[in-house]
Amino acid sequence: SKSDFIPNILNFDADKLTAKQIKVVQERYLEGNPELTTESVSRSSKACGPLYKWAESQIMYSSVYNRVQPLRAEVEELEEQAQVIKDDKEKIEKEVLALEASIGQYKADYANLIRDVETLKSEMKAVTTKVERAESLLRSLSHESDRWSKSSENFQTILRSLVGDGLLMASFLTYGGFFDFKTRKELISRWKNTLDTLGIDFREDISMLETLSKASDRLEWQGQGLPSDQLSLENGVILGHAIRFPLVIDPSGHAIDFLMNKHADQKIQKTSFLDKAFMKTLAGAVRFGTTLLVENVENIDPVLNPVLNKEIQRTGGRSLVRIGTEDVDYSPKFSVILTTKNPAVQLTPDLCSRVTLVNFTVTPASLQSQSLSRIVQSEKPELETQRANLMKLQGEQNVKLRELEDQMLTKISAVEGSILDDDRVVDGMEVLMREGEQVEEQISKSSEVMKQVQGAVGQFEPLANMCRDLFILLEAMREINFLYEFSASTFMSILENVLGRKMDEAADGTRIESVKKFLFFETAARVGRSLQVDDKLVFSLLLGKLFTGNDDLLSGIDLKSSADLVTKISDIFGTDFPWEGRALNELKTITDNEMSSTIPLMLCSAPGHDVSSRVEAMARENNKELAAVAMGSEEGFESAEKFVASASKRGTWVMLKNCHLCTDWLRETFVKRLQSSGVATHPDFRIFITSEISPKLPTALLRISDIIIAEAPAGVKASLSRFLSSIHSDRMTNPVRNRLYLVLAWVHAVVQERLRYIPAGWTEAYELTEADAIHALDVIDSLVDDASGGRQQIDPEKLPWTAIRSTLCKGVFGGRITNDKDQEVLDNIVNRVFSTDCFDVSFKLIDTDGAPILPEGSSEQEIVDWIASLPDRTPPTWIGLDNQAESARQLNLVESVINKFDTVKKIVENAAEA
Repeated sequence: SKSDFIPNILNFDADKLTAKQIKVVQERYLEGNPELTTESVSRSSKACGPLYKWAESQIMYSSVYNRVQPLRAEVEELEEQAQVIKDDKEKIEKEVLALEASIGQYKADYANLIRDVETLKSEMKAVTTKVERAESLLRSLSHESDRWSKSSENFQTILRSLVGDGLLMASFLTYGGFFDFKTRKELISRWKNTLDTLGIDFREDISMLETLSKASDRLEWQGQGLPSDQLSLENGVILGHAIRFPLVIDPSGHAIDFLMNKHADQKIQKTSFLDKAFMKTLAGAVRFGTTLLVENVENIDPVLNPVLNKEIQRTGGRSLVRIGTEDVDYSPKFSVILTTKNPAVQLTPDLCSRVTLVNFTVTPASLQSQSLSRIVQSEKPELETQRANLMKLQGEQNVKLRELEDQMLTKISAVEGSILDDDRVVDGMEVLMREGEQVEEQISKSSEVMKQVQGAVGQFEPLANMCRDLFILLEAMREINFLYEFSASTFMSILENVLGRKMDEAADGTRIESVKKFLFFETAARVGRSLQVDDKLVFSLLLGKLFTGNDDLLSGIDLKSSADLVTKISDIFGTDFPWEGRALNELKTITDNEMSSTIPLMLCSAPGHDVSSRVEAMARENNKELAAVAMGSEEGFESAEKFVASASKRGTWVMLKNCHLCTDWLRETFVKRLQSSGVATHPDFRIFITSEISPKLPTALLRISDIIIAEAPAGVKASLSRFLSSIHSDRMTNPVRNRLYLVLAWVHAVVQERLRYIPAGWTEAYELTEADAIHALDVIDSLVDDASGGRQQIDPEKLPWTAIRSTLCKGVFGGRITNDKDQEVLDNIVNRVFSTDCFDVSFKLIDTDGAPILPEGSSEQEIVDWIASLPDRTPPTWIGLDNQAESARQLNLVESVINKFDTVKKIVENAAEA
């Protein structure tokens, strides 16, 4: 219908046209009628034109559609397949998502497992590390275990012995410093016995040195110049713990050098009571807190008492101490060290109670150490350097090891919780352990090297031991005579001289034997001159005992005279052995080569035997300026001090005569000035001291001096010469008086010579001196003057013989005789010669064959010539003894020498054992 046309057009479904319908339309209308076109239809009907176009389009569309229908079907099929596939894809994607979710979970689980594994690995590694550290610590600490275990076990013992140990240490620090090493050991032993008696526990093996000081302290002290022997180290401990100010006895000067080095940072000053600025120096040190070293302190200046007593007054916040008349601010840093070089110093109890005494007197052990070091340094200098470096290195290594142990204990004690949980502690411990192992390895290596060095040094130890024995012998000689004071410096100078000599190059063994031989020769030469004649034999025999090592040196030998003793000495050392010493006949050699500017040469002689002329003659021969001072008065003291002060700077010589007359001045002033002299002294300065042999001579002077005992030659001839030389030529002008003087000289010579034959000559050793004979001269002159009435010429018959004989027998000589038999002998000697017969030309001085006859003339020259004509050796018959007296005297001499030999030998053996 017309109403449905347009809707039908609009809703026309071209897809429903069949192929037949399309074919009919195409054939009939479209392709079969060429005239039928869109333009022709549009011309016929404008409305039908578009409709035709639409119909044409529908046919074309339907044709195409029909051609692509299989494709569309295929497409639809493919779309259906695609849909299925898409559905499958969605399903699969869902499954994939599910699987991916599952995989994610698995990954998370895997990661957790991996983390757990890593955690386990870390824990396992940490545990392994701790185990390794624990094993390492156990291995490292295993060698400490014994020490710690022992320390732990001994802790209770230490606690129990604390009181006893404290008493021993306090006693040692308080009282031990003054004594030598042997006495200290005896004191400690006695203190232990006392504690044992009181039931107070103490450690038997306690060592004062190890307990009261650390190895590092001792190493530092040695670096500052303290000798390494036991006594010196103990003294270092006492000085370090002293509460009171110390007083140091230091004969060698080593301790003073050590103290100067130790306190160098404290601006230490050196002074003495002889210093004019002493008060000012002391006040400055007290005020500014520096250390003051006071030398030559044997008697304390009262100005020091408030300082030593620490009498400190506190006023208005200030600490004051009185010095003289002034109150001085007292610094707590102030310290004073008192020193003396006199080993025989006599200290008052009052002084001892105010100070801490420290005795550095050289011991045989320390001298042996010094000798070994000096011998090796001279013979093998490179070996001594290596030895010294190794000893220092070993000390440093031991100190380092102790420090590491202390650090180790400190770290262990500071650990909180398990030691294995603190990495820093463990690492630090391992570092300390490694360092400790390295140090121990170094110690082991250095010990091996030291063994090799000690092996090389060992060849010199017998010589060092011999030096020690020689020093012990020198110290023992003081038991024979007060003059025999020999210091360690004396011996070391002998050793230096021997080591400095040029000897034939030879194998070490031969060289050492040569040094040993020369050491004994030089010791005999230098020490022998300081001994009296009989004691020279004693000393040489003791040297022979040391040289041969034969303790029975004199056993089985028939000794009848001093000649036999000399033969024995020659058998040991040879005929060129200088057993008599290098003395006055070699004075120039001694002065030039063996003296120094700080060592005086003391010439000691018997009363009336003056040897100062020998020094004066030497000075003239060498064109040396010599200032001689006669001592004994205040003027002499002032002159001596002035001359010594000037000469020590200019390098000239000084001689102090008759010093036995001023022993107090020597002790209180002169010795201290000598001990204070040092490098500022001119090297050419020499000081000579002449003195009679006197027990009042200061021991300190004897120890620092080189001594020559100038004994008067024995025999009547020598005695006559000495006495006549003491009479001034102006007195020898009257022949009669000269004859009396000569007879008096003969009596004096006989009296003196008989002293050598005690008990045959005299029953005892009377003090009959040349001074008695000089007094007799005055007595004779006085009696002759009275008898002559002042006339020069006098008849011998008129001389007051009775008065002369009586005065000499009862007063001058007889005043010293105490035995009636001896008085009778003296009377006979005097009465025979003091008579008119002595003026006869044929007068014999004694009634015996070969007795001397007085000269015809009595002039001074005739007397001198007559004395020169006498034989040097005096027959015993000349002094009223029989011919057997000399044999008896020789036997007595031999017996005396052997007794002294045995006495000193025993002392030496006891000292060596100690």
